Amino acid sequence: MSPEQYLSSIAEQFGEQIALDDSEVAVSYSELAVAVQAMSVALANMDPNPGSTVALCADYSHEYLVAVLAVQTAGKKLLPLSTHGDPQELAALLNAALPSTVIVDARGDALIPCDEDLKIHFSQFPGLVLTYRGDEMPGPASFESFSAPRIEPGAEPA
Repeated sequence: MSPEQYLSSIAEQFGEQIALDDSEVAVSYSELAVAVQAMSVALANMDPNPGSTVALCADYSHEYLVAVLAVQTAGKKLLPLSTHGDPQELAALLNAALPSTVIVDARGDALIPCDEDLKIHFSQFPGLVLTYRGDEMPGPASFESFSAPRIEPGAEPA
């Protein structure tokens, strides 16, 4: 059973029962499944290649767990980075692993100086969930056949 199938099954079985509860937020199994699916679609949209690396630099929270599950659901490899790490050491890890995407919270964002186009911020999670909520949400597999348009040598871009 894939992570996506498993999340769907527990969402169906346990629905509105609380899956995650911290001091600020309670998340049901249904909400967890939607959040993970939305994030996995965003990851696949940013980089459709299965097995690519996604870095995660954030403090532990419900968003952290959503990110970890989404990386698995999208068929990616996770590179966890400590928010207590030295910026030079983190840069060396990133340069060695060459992740296609970096997921960060505010603290991780301050430690990872890279192109903003590579980052997904925890603050974007609610918008992702709202964007992809519903029965018609595409799965990460729908992005596996995506290929970037190629420009032939000497041809003008469209």
